[in-house]
Amino acid sequence: MSAPCPPAPSEVRESVPVGTEISLPYPCDFHHHFRQSTLIDATVKMASERFEYALAMPNTQPPLTTVEAANLYYEKLCAAEQNQPSGAPKMKFISVLYLTDLTTVETVEEMAKHPNIWGFKYYPAGATTNSAFGVTDVLKCYPVFEKMQELGLILCIHSEVSRPEIDIFDREKVFIDEVIRPLTVAFPTLKIVMEHISTSHGVEFIESLSGEYVKGSITPHHLVYNRNALLVGGIKPHFYCLPILKRESHRVSLLRAATSGSGKFILGTDSAPHDKYRKESGWGRAG
Repeated sequence: MSAPCPPAPSEVRESVPVGTEISLPYPCDFHHHFRQSTLIDATVKMASERFEYALAMPNTQPPLTTVEAANLYYEKLCAAEQNQPSGAPKMKFISVLYLTDLTTVETVEEMAKHPNIWGFKYYPAGATTNSAFGVTDVLKCYPVFEKMQELGLILCIHSEVSRPEIDIFDREKVFIDEVIRPLTVAFPTLKIVMEHISTSHGVEFIESLSGEYVKGSITPHHLVYNRNALLVGGIKPHFYCLPILKRESHRVSLLRAATSGSGKFILGTDSAPHDKYRKESGWGRAG
């Protein structure tokens, strides 16, 4: 990727004396796509070199809608981790189930018995890659959310509407108004992660809430690039992601949140590899 990185806003710049040593612990990535089949060994290797924990996304084919499917996938990830060279960093995996209109309260109760499964991933149907089986009506899932709130489980949300009449750059704001805000009122102690927030609207909404029940994950690419990287001088498919890159003012707002020290904002890289021919094509995949 060759687009220039926009400068960081002046208010977050700090000088570090030459020769200063900075030690960083291995971070946790709360949004990672390991894919399937032969890709797993490669994705696990790359992730284990960088992270101590990773939350594995369930939008595989078929999606991980049951405890049995999630545990089988978890075992594959752990096996790939064991195949890493001796002495290489060892990473731990966190699982979530794929939420659908048909998910039952009984499934919530069953998954709560498995310590490696922390909750559900809510994909609005049609919002992103492999989301066709996602939620079409959030109200259908309210009994599930009530049980999740009771058991202290986590709801990770792709926070965008997918209706075709909504502009792609406005999907996050509309989702906040139509889905997230009512959800936090109905379930005030439900643990929610608004994943890969990409706008100042997401930042401001999370900051406006009292307590620590709603957090926002932020990707490195939304911190570094704005939509000019994707569109100026020709369309660059390797900068195409969902949520799509936004204008510079949103990037600055995300950067401020990420460097604020607030515990309401966490890392979720949304690492989502595709075959090169699927990216560099007339229908380039998001990731």
